[in-house]
Amino acid sequence: MKKLLLILAACTMVMAGCKGGTRGKGSETAASAETTETAADTKAAVAEGFTFDELFKIFSCFGSNILSDKFASQRAKDGIKDELRSSYNGYTEFVGPCNWLSCDLFDGDCYDGFRMACYRYKADDHVLVVLLEDGGCDVSSVKYIRYYEYDPAQGSAHEIQSPFDREPERDDFEDMVRLAGSDVQTLRGAMQAGLLDYDFRADGLRVRLNDPMDFDEQVYHGDLVVDYLWNGSMLVRNRDYRYACIHPDGFASIKIGERAPDFNFDYDPKGYTAEYSDGGDLWIISRDGKDGLQVQLDGGEVYSVEVWLPEYCVASYAYDPGAGKVQPYVGCRINDCINLDVEGTEVAMLMDGTVQIECPTWNSRLAFRTSRESLVGAPKPSMDGRQVIANPKFKDSAKIESILVWRE
Repeated sequence: MKKLLLILAACTMVMAGCKGGTRGKGSETAASAETTETAADTKAAVAEGFTFDELFKIFSCFGSNILSDKFASQRAKDGIKDELRSSYNGYTEFVGPCNWLSCDLFDGDCYDGFRMACYRYKADDHVLVVLLEDGGCDVSSVKYIRYYEYDPAQGSAHEIQSPFDREPERDDFEDMVRLAGSDVQTLRGAMQAGLLDYDFRADGLRVRLNDPMDFDEQVYHGDLVVDYLWNGSMLVRNRDYRYACIHPDGFASIKIGERAPDFNFDYDPKGYTAEYSDGGDLWIISRDGKDGLQVQLDGGEVYSVEVWLPEYCVASYAYDPGAGKVQPYVGCRINDCINLDVEGTEVAMLMDGTVQIECPTWNSRLAFRTSRESLVGAPKPSMDGRQVIANPKFKDSAKIESILVWRE
């Protein structure tokens, strides 16, 4: 039973990160320059794990000045070796390559714990080591996060400055929360308190805002994470990461059947504006002059949401395209992210020539919209209204132009 719990804990760490906040030397920014390296290049270069023996050897070189006294002596480290190995084996069996160790020691409702993640440098055989110590009673808090360069030949390490190309900033999270209609003031308070989680993986990590929403609610708030990839010398912002907050109930916390949030852009780092139509119940949210979201109301309640923003994708529980395909997002090639063989899927053309790939979801409808020109041998629009297209085939160049969620 204990082994099963360790395996589940390891798998949960991937989804939810390590609870807590940051302060101290590790929160300093090492460099502000933007990188031009693509996410695909980074993933191809450095997505690798470590053996358990490698990780434990690295862990063993750190002493009481790095971790709490409960992990300082080698005898204490050897005492939890089997526990560390069990969680490591569970992770590699169910998830994939592992580059981290984690352990919590409980005393009633209180605990002390650590997280250690390792990344290889491309220039030599040295290793970046990310260490954070956490603990608390009833709630979790990170006592500190620090960074070290480890030399395998010498078996020693020295502390270094933050390896992030740019550390997470308040604006990174405010952008997502604002679009979701959440409380920006609460978010600012969470950022000031340093309430961030760190979710380690072999090719990088995610920094997740721990508050004000718990894990179950975060899907409705854009997931509130900033994703980084290890490029062999530093952790760089993953510009290709997409937030899975298009779901059967709407977009983030803009939920169908409920009243629309009060869109407030008094502070707008990303250049958003919101405009309410004079003649009909319609919100149009734009960024830099381009439409991003359209929220159609019915009697003051949200009837539909249409999304043109490419950084957001459909949540997997709302639509699963199957093996070999990616979660749908605006700009994705249709043949790469849509499975036309899913039961209940229909391709229909509207009177204006808009083509909709309509997929049933629980209690609502989901449509991937594109133009008539995307179809091979497209028929002409019918003046009689919506027409279903039998045996549709899309051109290789066809892309999703918007995503619509509504309730019939």
